[in-house]
Amino acid sequence: MFDLQRLAVFSAVADTMSFSLAAARLGVSTSHVSKQIGALEQELHAKLLHRTTRSISLTEAGHIFHQRCKAILSDIASAEQEVLRQHDSPQGMLRVTAPPNLANTRLGDIVQDFMARYPDIQLELILSNRFFDLAEESIDIALRVVDEIPMNVYARRLCRVGWSLVGSPEYLKRRKLSEIDDLSKLDCLFDTAMSPRDMWLFMRDGRTREVHVTPRVRCGNSEWLRQCALRRMGVALLPDFMIADDLAQKRLARILPDYQPLPQKWLYGIYLPNRYLASKVRLFLDAVEQGLQHSA
Repeated sequence: MFDLQRLAVFSAVADTMSFSLAAARLGVSTSHVSKQIGALEQELHAKLLHRTTRSISLTEAGHIFHQRCKAILSDIASAEQEVLRQHDSPQGMLRVTAPPNLANTRLGDIVQDFMARYPDIQLELILSNRFFDLAEESIDIALRVVDEIPMNVYARRLCRVGWSLVGSPEYLKRRKLSEIDDLSKLDCLFDTAMSPRDMWLFMRDGRTREVHVTPRVRCGNSEWLRQCALRRMGVALLPDFMIADDLAQKRLARILPDYQPLPQKWLYGIYLPNRYLASKVRLFLDAVEQGLQHSA
């Protein structure tokens, strides 16, 4: 019978393609990771990884085994979660940091339902875009939209963060817009937090397109730019989670929907390796993931 620790180690290596990153993720030494992989290959009588001095890649057997490992580990985590839900009432302080724009537009209902379901939990919510040292600040979960996962933490993908180019219907009635080059004729509301350059990037039919704009308004806060768009001041590139209700209520309208704004990013739930065993951490991440999918 396989050692579950070895399966977890192999899965971490296959996910990161690095012994050192896998070790950091699991909170163990690189030599421990190497020994576990060697023992697993010996147990299977099969080579799972191609190793060179510069890179690691999966063998054909490694690819197959990795898919099975992920399914096994997922099933075990689900089984553990079901047991915790039935026999372990989550309680105590839960410290979460989240971006203000996400919290103000999407977390209210999620947190309300979560707190009603688990009355023994006390929540401290820190609204900030700053990247905290989770251990130093005693933070259980950081909800962040990031391109790269920081070292020495776990990260769970919660939902894709899409972007849309939008304006108010009243503003757009006064402007003709049929091609992407027509953006230069509009009042552009530019988010400096996305890019220091006055440029928007789009994809259409597999090809990327840079569009240089002359912003009428520059601001590093997307909620403020949303307010500008609602006030018929121009067009803005905004995250979908922020404008879902505006689109549904026709307060804003999408522009050039055939062009996909880039980059498309992911919202992650980031936590320290030793925090995932706490049922309150896992249950909160479940609640956020399910709530965002439901509202998408």
